[in-house]
Amino acid sequence: MSDRECEVTTLMGAAEYERAYDHCSHCHRGHMPTDEEFGIQSKSTPGASEVIALVGATEAFDEGAHLTLARMTGLTLSASSVRRVTEAVGEEVAARRAAGETFGPDSPWEWPRDASGKSTAYVGLDLISVRQQGPHGERVEGRMPAIALVFRDNAQSTKHSHRGARYVCGLGDLATIGQQLRRECIAVGVAKADQVVGLTDGGAGFEECLITALAGVAKSIDFVLDFWHASEHLQEFGNVFVRDEAARKSQVAAWCHTLQHEGGRVVLEQLDAFDLTAGTPAVIEAHRLLTGDLRNNLHRTDYPKYVANGWQIGSGRVESACKSVVAGRLKGPGMRWREPGTDSMCHLRALFKSEPSAWQHFWFRTDTVTPKPRIHLLF
Repeated sequence: MSDRECEVTTLMGAAEYERAYDHCSHCHRGHMPTDEEFGIQSKSTPGASEVIALVGATEAFDEGAHLTLARMTGLTLSASSVRRVTEAVGEEVAARRAAGETFGPDSPWEWPRDASGKSTAYVGLDLISVRQQGPHGERVEGRMPAIALVFRDNAQSTKHSHRGARYVCGLGDLATIGQQLRRECIAVGVAKADQVVGLTDGGAGFEECLITALAGVAKSIDFVLDFWHASEHLQEFGNVFVRDEAARKSQVAAWCHTLQHEGGRVVLEQLDAFDLTAGTPAVIEAHRLLTGDLRNNLHRTDYPKYVANGWQIGSGRVESACKSVVAGRLKGPGMRWREPGTDSMCHLRALFKSEPSAWQHFWFRTDTVTPKPRIHLLF
């Protein structure tokens, strides 16, 4: 054991302190217990790390370092330092989620009631592409982080969407994201809701993932195919099936009206009745794709029932989550990421965009091993 000096970043600037350094002769790794006790990582105190991570989570690292952070705190850090601290915090969020932790109070939400009087919770799941950069700065194939959320549908959560939602997001597979969502659903009391509505765009494996995630948690779950997604498929078919623009608009509008007021089964029956013996190969193929998609999603297209219950039929909150959690920070002009940075930033952004108590809980948790609170350096 020996003592070593260390320069750390605090909210009041750089500071030096001396702490014990242990070296294990077996694993050949160094250990600094005082750093762990104080919560120092990436050579920053928790107070400084929180502010730096907040800046890095909301702005490009260069702009955040040289404009926002400098003007807010007087700290002069490089863009690479802001990146290092921000991604380290994101990695901690990911590690704690992987260990089974949730962020925010474990207390049931008050679930709004639908038109039938049932208390109703919503869950959603989607994927979003993020551009990637290779080891030598070259552009490589993008990655698709998964994002899942549990949310409430009421006036307050519509006006302040982050207050009635919790997000999980990262490069883990659907099963991993599903299990993280499950823990969030348990924490907010989804089991106390009479009804759960699952909103997706029909992506492969989404429904199965949510069914597994909510097994033993949800009393009842109904899946709704995003109405606008279904409408786009009708539009795509109309583009090749009807040549005249005015007639095409009228026909697609009629199909969408039928879809909303009579359901997918009636639209499928109408499409199956078409005589395509004289149809072009393009029309026949478009018809095959559309009818196949409708058949696979019939159990998710009972829109008259959903509308009568007052349920959402569009996955706007899910699409909004993709934009606000991921695209809003990771898909700026010219941005490309490497996999570790993509994953850590997705976890950090999901925490930041969730209800405010989640962010506060992450920074001011109590130690799960010992009964005393963990020491925090707030400066």
